[in-house]
Amino acid sequence: MGFRVDVEKRGDRDVYTMRDESSGASASILPSYGFNLFDLRLPIAGEVRPVVVSDPNFAEVPSRAGGNGTPILFPFPNRIRGGEFEFENRRYAIPTNKGSNAIHGFAIDVPWDVVEHKATPEGAVVEGRFQLSVHAPEHIDHWPTDAVLYVRYTLADRTLKMTTTVSNPTAVDLPYGFGIHPYFRLPFPPGGDLARTKIILPASKSWTLRDFLPTGEVVEISDRLDFRNGKAIEGLMLDDVLTGLGRDGAEGVCRLVDLDKDAEFQLGFDESFRELVVYTPPGKNDVIAIEPYTQTTDAINLQAKGFDAGLRVLGHGEEHVMTLTMRTTG
Repeated sequence: MGFRVDVEKRGDRDVYTMRDESSGASASILPSYGFNLFDLRLPIAGEVRPVVVSDPNFAEVPSRAGGNGTPILFPFPNRIRGGEFEFENRRYAIPTNKGSNAIHGFAIDVPWDVVEHKATPEGAVVEGRFQLSVHAPEHIDHWPTDAVLYVRYTLADRTLKMTTTVSNPTAVDLPYGFGIHPYFRLPFPPGGDLARTKIILPASKSWTLRDFLPTGEVVEISDRLDFRNGKAIEGLMLDDVLTGLGRDGAEGVCRLVDLDKDAEFQLGFDESFRELVVYTPPGKNDVIAIEPYTQTTDAINLQAKGFDAGLRVLGHGEEHVMTLTMRTTG
């Protein structure tokens, strides 16, 4: 196979595009704005089609960090109630940016370093690095310790693999959660029959929410949120946190199926991911965000109250590696 990585200017910003010349697949990343994977094109039903949604001029004039492409959420995904929490007997306050709450962490819209971009026998590769103290120093006092995040994308054939490594470079415990907030379009191509689709999600439970924040209660999935046998995208209105994720072996899989094309897009996640946020943006009836998280919303506060919310803690020199895949069939 022929793999390559192109670097081009869009306005005054560098865009890194991985390409598989055999399949026609491509994936474009904007390192200067959260290392956002804003354009992913994979073979579907005989054509290479866009599956990730962003504004047409996103690369040139990026905005709405949580509303385009594939936002990266770290060291916490979704909301922290009131922007405040306590960890190891110290109180922290984060500037609020979603009503009275803080949302989506510190890596989502800042410039990242590109540490590697190359073609290998296994695929085209672009890897980025975010360090809290370096790339978002204004937030270093808002979190218990410094943190380092590597995200490595590998594109080959009709699959994009996202390998993420979190590490703690300090002697102080690092609490964290990680998630992505990708926007996908269904059906393939745009303008297809919304009723002739299926969204299949492997969740058997959900978190009870009040004002978009979990109360701590986990319940069996309701009919409205039960996607195990599939629901059409037509008419969906969602902003929910699902859990109880089933897996086929080590991997869980979310599926977007176009019945007319007899083709599907799959988002796979390893055992690190225990929650899914599902969100349908207003005014975009053919777009859905499916967001794998390592923890639930406001986990750092819920964990302190004794709930199993998924908060992870790394000691000095420790790291955690997790994997997501985006692929097509048909």
